[in-house]
Amino acid sequence: MKGLLKNNFYGVIENLKIALAFVMFVGVLLLITGEATLLSAFSLIAPPIIALLMVSCVRKESASKWEKYKLTLPVRRKAIIESQYISHTIWSISGVVIVAVFMTLTVFIHGDQYFYYGFRDAITLVLGGGILAILIGAFSYPLYYLWGAEKTEVILIISVIGSIGIVFALTMLVNTFSDGNVSDTLYYISLLVVTAITIITFIFSCVLTKQIFQHCEY
Repeated sequence: MKGLLKNNFYGVIENLKIALAFVMFVGVLLLITGEATLLSAFSLIAPPIIALLMVSCVRKESASKWEKYKLTLPVRRKAIIESQYISHTIWSISGVVIVAVFMTLTVFIHGDQYFYYGFRDAITLVLGGGILAILIGAFSYPLYYLWGAEKTEVILIISVIGSIGIVFALTMLVNTFSDGNVSDTLYYISLLVVTAITIITFIFSCVLTKQIFQHCEY
């Protein structure tokens, strides 16, 4: 497993250097300007960008034939899939940590002027991007092994739309049951439910992808 995780790291690191440089640039720009709109956009977009690059790493492996070579190694197919999901989780969490750090520094420099509902607004922004990143992985991997590398762009578009759709639908559901008046208690319960649904979806996706990959022929 360690070897597979290292392979995933080296496979994505070149693209991630560019993405992380861009994220850091926007983060520094945020620290300088303190722009509220930029804070929201940065928080919700940074983790998904990193997640999309992690998914694109799979296509890179296919193009280099490394994907086929891995099957000749003394590792089980399910271990290959599990390593991809673990790597995706690590990079998604890394994106969330980056957002949290820059958000904290921005508030420290420019003052607490960004969150109408206080701490829960900050949590929404920090976790929102992470939830989108995890859901993108949950959609992307089974579709990739089902449809193939040549449809990667279509898969990524579907994953982004699907992830946003799920988050939007859950948000609307909460607002419907609360008549738009969401108390702190209801908010945190809803956040736990959304997080739990995201984790369950990701685990189910992993199980499904392992089943699909078991029947893939190369």
